[in-house]
Amino acid sequence: MICPSCAARLLARERAGRVCARCRKPFALEPKLDKGLHDLRLRRTVERLGDGGRVVLTVEQLRWAFHDRRPPGRVPRKDPPARPNPPRFDHPVAIAVNAATGAAALAGACYLATLAIGLLVFCLPLAALGVMMLRGAASELARWTRRSGLRSAHEQAERAWRERKDRLRQEEARWTSPLSHGNTWSAGEFRISVVERWIAVHGALPEGVVAESAVRMAALDGPPALAVLCPDWTVTAFLHANGFPARYRAVLVATPGELPRHLPVVVLHDASPNGCLLAAEARAARPDSTVVDAGVSARTVLAAGARAVQLYEHQLRAPLREQLRRLPALTEGERAWFGRGMWSPLAAQPPQRVLAVAERAADRALNRHVGFLTWPVPEVPQ
Repeated sequence: MICPSCAARLLARERAGRVCARCRKPFALEPKLDKGLHDLRLRRTVERLGDGGRVVLTVEQLRWAFHDRRPPGRVPRKDPPARPNPPRFDHPVAIAVNAATGAAALAGACYLATLAIGLLVFCLPLAALGVMMLRGAASELARWTRRSGLRSAHEQAERAWRERKDRLRQEEARWTSPLSHGNTWSAGEFRISVVERWIAVHGALPEGVVAESAVRMAALDGPPALAVLCPDWTVTAFLHANGFPARYRAVLVATPGELPRHLPVVVLHDASPNGCLLAAEARAARPDSTVVDAGVSARTVLAAGARAVQLYEHQLRAPLREQLRRLPALTEGERAWFGRGMWSPLAAQPPQRVLAVAERAADRALNRHVGFLTWPVPEVPQ
């Protein structure tokens, strides 16, 4: 790791307690404890995502920049635990042989004991072996007499196990195939381990980063000229932080019912079935208005591949299929991707691209050009 203060290369033993052993200055992030994240990497990421300071990004957008880009892997299905083992019974001939051998060993031990006291060292092990074989034969004989009942109990347990297995299979068939995510920062982990620690060491957030709660909505200069429908509060705060509503005299709302009448509409949404349906809902709610769909498409995420954030949501197949039927414009690849339960959040797109797409969509909506905007393929934050 490189010290953010003196630029010295530090070994693990030289940065104990998050303090540089060379310049004795503290740093906020320890790569071994913070999933490979350190102060210089965070600053470089902020500078690149903020386009050299020209774009202000939010804390949540910064968190998505460090999300694991590996696509979720398949979780193997498991059978119900504790499958009953079938009962095993010794043959009557084997039981008789064991009983006879045990009796012979016990009789031999008694005979040797009567010959000489010195032979007791051989008598005791032989007697113990005889007793063990007789006890085993008696136990197996008792199991043999109860064999029909034991087999019946095993058949019932096996039948119950198979019924439970079938129920689990049917239940799994109702849901999308379960997938697992790679390790990443949750919102709470990132706030506690990165944001709060950074503020404690450096006194404030990195330059060019703002918390969503600190963003204030500016008053418009004159009557609104544009409506932006965006259910993601992170992106809404991002647009306010970068002066988008003031430049375009735009009103930002979260649901189609909040859209003002007789204003052109820009729709920003995730790459998800609900997001793709949002533009249709906006057109149904305001049929007399121009609606430009500027949301992220599944085509963009699939084209980006491992460079895009791909998330998984466990959901019922039937309602998901019904949603996809209402999206006839999807390609087979997009339909299959959504059908697995996959989606990608708008907030995970590079901030400068979100702003550029929103501005292009606003220009098209104000000039009455209707259509869907093509998103550029996202880059991978380093």
